[in-house]
This record gives sequence, C-alpha cells and structure tokens, in this order.
Amino acid sequence: MFARMRAEPGLCRVEPFGAFAAARYEESSALLKDPRTFSSEALSAAAEPPWIGPNPVAQSLLTKDPPAHTGLRALLTRAFGAPMISRLEVRVRETSERLADAAVRQGEVDLVDAFTHVVPRDIIGEMLGLDPSLFPNFKRWSQGMAAITSAVTPAQQEECRSVVREMKLALTEVLETRRRHPAEDMVSELLQAEVDGRKLSDDELLSFLFLLLPAGVDTTTQLLGNAMLTLARRPEQLEQARADKAHVPRFIEEVLRYESPTQLSFRLATRDVELSGTRIPAGSLVLGIIGSANRDERVFEQPDLFLPGRSKGNQHLTFGYGIHFCLGAQLARLEARVALEAFVSRVRGIELRSSTVEWIDSFGSHGPATLPVRLLPA
Repeated sequence: MFARMRAEPGLCRVEPFGAFAAARYEESSALLKDPRTFSSEALSAAAEPPWIGPNPVAQSLLTKDPPAHTGLRALLTRAFGAPMISRLEVRVRETSERLADAAVRQGEVDLVDAFTHVVPRDIIGEMLGLDPSLFPNFKRWSQGMAAITSAVTPAQQEECRSVVREMKLALTEVLETRRRHPAEDMVSELLQAEVDGRKLSDDELLSFLFLLLPAGVDTTTQLLGNAMLTLARRPEQLEQARADKAHVPRFIEEVLRYESPTQLSFRLATRDVELSGTRIPAGSLVLGIIGSANRDERVFEQPDLFLPGRSKGNQHLTFGYGIHFCLGAQLARLEARVALEAFVSRVRGIELRSSTVEWIDSFGSHGPATLPVRLLPA
C-alpha cells in the first residue's frame, strides 16, 4: 500500500482523519523541517479534549513551535547530555543481563513481558526516581494516554482521566522530593537546569515528565520487540550479532528503518500551501507517513530488503527531523544496543511459537503486542 501511495502523483487523502498523507521521504521531511508552515501545536487539542480536563502532555515540548519550543528544548536538552547517558549505560547493562538470564532459564517466554518492555520500563522509572512499586503501572498509564484520542465510551474516558490523575500524583511527588533532596538523576538535573537565567517552571517540568514516561518506554519497547522478531525470523542476523558486537548498531539502525516503531507524524497546515502539486488549505491535518518514507526507493536502494550497514542506513526518519528530532534518540539507541548485546550472547536460537504476530493496536506505533518464543541457550 505504501508503495502505491509513493507512486501516485501528489498527496493522498486517508481515513479516518481525512488528512493529507505525505508518503514519500522528501514530503515527510518537508513537514518536519518547516514548523512555520506545518505546526505541531495542533497536537495539544488532540491530547486535551474537553472531557479529559487539564492534561500536561498538551503543553509539552512535542506540541510547541518556535519561539516557545526553542528555549524549552535548550533547557530539556541538558538532561540528555553525555554524563547522564554514561551513567545509564552501566544500569542498562545490569538490567538487561539480569532479565536475559531469567528469560533463558525459563526457556519459553513472552519476550514483551519478560524483556522488551521491562528493560525500558525499569530504566525510565529509575531515571525519574519513581518507586519500583509503580513500575507495573507504566503499561496501563501509557495505554491510557494513547487512548485519549480514541476514547468514546464513558468507561474508556474515565480510565483515561484516572490515568492522568495517577500520573500527576506520582510525578508531582517526585518533583517535590527531588527539590528537597537532589540526587544524580534526570529530575534533579532538570530542576537545576538554567539557560540565560531561565529555569523550567513546575508546569513545564510536569509536562515533560508526562511526555517522557510513555514515550521513553513505548518507543524503545517497540524497537526491541521488532529487533527480537527480526532475529527470530532471520537467524543469520543472530549469528552475525553473536559473532561481532560491531554488527549490533548496524542491525539496530536497519530495524529502525525497516520496522519503524514510529509510523506517523502529525502536523497542521498554518497557511494555504502546495506540496508535491497538491493544494493543502490552511487548517488541514497533514500526516508524514514515516513507515513509508523509510522505504522510499528514491532514497534507499532496494528498500524492501533488510540490509544492515546499507548506504544511508541512518538517514531514516524514525526519530524525526529538524527541531523536533527526538531528544531521547541517543538513549533509545543505547538501550537497544546494550540490551541486544546482553541477549544475543546468551542464546543461539529464538524460535517463534506462533506463525502469526499480534501487533499493538495503534495508528502511530508499530511493534508486537506479544512475542511468545522458545529460547535455545548458547
């Protein structure tokens, strides 16, 4: 379907949004690099429908355009600096090795519940200084936040409101605790961060934590899930990763391109504009189809082949492009690399226990909801 969309002239119209869809790489990158014409601020309306009440995500970095975006990003970037990433690598390795050992001992496992979700969940939880007793709630919190745009029944809407209340309570407590007792963690660094005499307000801090928790867990969960599925379906990739650690980063970049965890980018046209010969009226929703752009034959040679180390292999749009390039990209790559290094050193085979894959139910994200496997110890 994506190939047909890329072959058609102009932009397609797609349901259920009635949006203009940019399926080619050039068009998708054009959306991402021109915030004056294609605004991110419309995302705040989707995150905060009237029935939900105040939702910190609606005021997060993700929904800001310059100039508001510029200063806020400069402050938040401090939390993702080299010192933080360096400190985390040891913890990611310890967590990954412990979970990999447990999964291999068990033999038959659901890798999502046993590994691909738990690694990023525990790391983000520790980064935010949350009590480990809250970690099991992260999946429900993430699902509740994601469901805001599609919740229609009273029960669904109340679950979303409940999630927002719980997250506000937990994350506000973390901010108050770290303000009184700073530590070597991300929240403490955010509280101290200052650019040109400006610090983050409490509302800005809370909105960032609301964004980071589900985004930091879910995206890496899908990346690791897609990587594990690829290793199971392509045993030669597992052999190469086991034989040469240098293959792992190349493998991860190709998974990011070939099985993009992020499938869509949402923008709103701020003025009448023409893109690829299609007139887009002001106020129209425009989608960058990342999953299609990453398979564009105009950019990637033989795009439907899985080829780690390919030319332009790291030019995919999975982490975005331009001012909204993902702040956590370096962290996601670190978690994926270290987790896979720990896992592949312990197994000589990953056998799928089902011929069909149950994918997560989402327009914008892509990854297995469950991944039942049989692991063959090394």
